[in-house]
Amino acid sequence: MSKFYVERDNETTFTIFNKRIIYDFDSKNINYTNLTDFNFGEKLLYGRVSQNFKPIYFDNDLITLKTFNPINAQGTPPQAINFVVDMFNRLATQFEKCVTIGKISGDDPFLSSLKVFKGFESPIELHGSYLQNQFISFSQQLNIIKYKNLQEFMFRFESLLEESLKLYPITFAGFVKSRFCPISVSGLALEIADSEYFNDNGKIEEFINSPNWEFYLNACKTYGFMIDKLIPWRIVADIGTTECLEYSRFYNLNNTSQILNVSYDRTDLIFFNKLKFYLINLYNQNATSYAESYNCNGIQKTRYIKIPKINVFEFDKQISESMLLNLYFNIRIAEEHKIFSNAQKTRLINDCLQLYRLQGLSVSLDKFETIVNQPFDSRGSLSYINERIKRQREDQ
Repeated sequence: MSKFYVERDNETTFTIFNKRIIYDFDSKNINYTNLTDFNFGEKLLYGRVSQNFKPIYFDNDLITLKTFNPINAQGTPPQAINFVVDMFNRLATQFEKCVTIGKISGDDPFLSSLKVFKGFESPIELHGSYLQNQFISFSQQLNIIKYKNLQEFMFRFESLLEESLKLYPITFAGFVKSRFCPISVSGLALEIADSEYFNDNGKIEEFINSPNWEFYLNACKTYGFMIDKLIPWRIVADIGTTECLEYSRFYNLNNTSQILNVSYDRTDLIFFNKLKFYLINLYNQNATSYAESYNCNGIQKTRYIKIPKINVFEFDKQISESMLLNLYFNIRIAEEHKIFSNAQKTRLINDCLQLYRLQGLSVSLDKFETIVNQPFDSRGSLSYINERIKRQREDQ
């Protein structure tokens, strides 16, 4: 039967697509609503976007991560959001009890004694590693293209972005919503095996055909966990269920909105505040020299002009915060793959820059992200907001 399932990641796209249809059919169990497809619909960005679709990240400065007991972990004990660890501990205890009384098999390698193999991963660290690779690529290209000053550098850099952003986002917001960012950054997801993600045959044999499979589905639902249909050893706390909220309330997180608002933070400011320094470093890495022709007594000669490096002070004299904000807006629009006309794009950016002048950076970024992340067109409302604020200022 294994020939009908994906077993390697080097199979053709067409083959994988057809085999995944077979796996999807064989892994379905309509009686269990917590068996969830995290590659479809609203679950695609679960734990990484807010209730109004803006990208967010779990900030362990706001809510403490909790470490799993070593007896419930494989290797170095991983971490998760505090109430998620409590949920899992109760779930693992239930498995132990049922193995003891003979209700479930004690011989299953993964579904008898539950252990956590993987928990929370820092989105900031993952983005940092990812961004380092992106900027290495930019640096290599800029070393070939060359530039004479900061203005030329910015022009060259923006030209490189036009192509790369189609596949590779660079902002923290774009990364969090991309295929490069795993659900583990949410602090809500745990993995109880270290199996291969692409091996669908292994998933069927080790999990779905396990004598403990239905008990696993039932127990996870009882304690507020969803199970990833494509990766059945991945369980994810469902913060919309009463079962999950029973545990989160112990930490004064009384509902889904409180969990998202208290435990997670914005992605826009944290990246924007670093963007200037990314650009300065990239500029200085390739600020060497350029060739210039000149006439010397009727003879054409070449001399090499050394490009001076810049610091924050020099950057600020040439690139204002509003210019940097304009760049950020253009990058984010490209990352979101929104279908804007040039007029719509110009209007959105101008409106948000106007809001920046009236109410500052934080408000401007927040309004922009609110609009650009909507699955529907809501741009027209921002002009009204701007006009209302201007009238209020004038009245004062």
